[in-house]
Amino acid sequence: MIKTSTFQIQIVCPGCNNYHAVSGIVDLDTCQNCGKSINVRSILNDRMFGMMDKVKYINGYLAGSIEQMGGTGAYKLLYTSMPPECEECQAMLEESLLLKAIEESKPVTCPACSHKMPVRGADAEIKEFHPKAIGVINDSHGKDGNEKNTDKTEMFVFKCMTCGAGLELTGDTKRTIKCNYCDNENYLPDSIWTKLHPNKEVQPLYLLIEIDENEIKETIDYFLRVTAIRIYSKHFENFIRSYFEKPFVNGSLLVWLKYFLSAKSDKSGFNMNIEDLHKYFYDSMILGLENHPAELKMAAAEYGTNMPVSLQEKLSGDKDDKVRLALAKNENLEKETYKKLQKDKNSNVSAEAGKHKKGFLKGLFG
Repeated sequence: MIKTSTFQIQIVCPGCNNYHAVSGIVDLDTCQNCGKSINVRSILNDRMFGMMDKVKYINGYLAGSIEQMGGTGAYKLLYTSMPPECEECQAMLEESLLLKAIEESKPVTCPACSHKMPVRGADAEIKEFHPKAIGVINDSHGKDGNEKNTDKTEMFVFKCMTCGAGLELTGDTKRTIKCNYCDNENYLPDSIWTKLHPNKEVQPLYLLIEIDENEIKETIDYFLRVTAIRIYSKHFENFIRSYFEKPFVNGSLLVWLKYFLSAKSDKSGFNMNIEDLHKYFYDSMILGLENHPAELKMAAAEYGTNMPVSLQEKLSGDKDDKVRLALAKNENLEKETYKKLQKDKNSNVSAEAGKHKKGFLKGLFG
């Protein structure tokens, strides 16, 4: 199964204390403001996720911001598990399109507006960031990444401060350049440097990983049981809100829903309150329920715990037989819901609902 994680990353440069937009998953990057080298690798791999397990965070369907203010290596990270979008027209890009681009090492072309985004296969740097990575979309170091670095093709002429000879400068020129005529070093002033390296907006990086069902279950268990990170329950809510603004379906999401909606708190009082998260999900789902993908409704119907009666009622009357059949398999419904399903016009639905015994009958027949 494939899952996408979207990052927008800024790191404070230790040279000028300005935020630098990270445009790729790399070991070192050059500050667009002062030209100093920034150790991106140590911040991405060792510091950005703090005490959290980075891999389990990326494996989960979450969204939020992580920020460290002040000091060398301060950073801002915006993260979401929503699928990649074209940066020009915001059309959602199909998973098959992304996989084909990675396999062929060609830029992704948006089918809606023909905008191209660079593609980078999973090399050693990317694998260190996440061992199950298969590639990154929109990484400026990827195939045809020059489309993200058009400033490097522009050339300027600067006079040597010692002998006045002309020095040719491009976006690849270092902050200090030696004159070919007098061998003296020239430090490029801010006015020249900013022309060569104009401030870049923070572009999203789309990391594609290959994940299995057990790894998805592990990330749910991790966030439910690691008491020190209760604050990240907000990141579940952020994703749920984003998801229902623009619903999508893929294999890894459906597996995540299976374990998320069937999860139960361990009642320690310190971990996340999964009942509250379930309520937030159901409250969001019931709005515009008729327009949601059938696969989403089926996953919620079959695996949902703590499901409000109002949602049970709507799902038990859904026009899609597969949704009602999925609901009939759920062992956590109200008695009245089973009664309604046992009278369903579809024999498969009524038979499945008939397997559930409630109250007095359950005591007699198990």
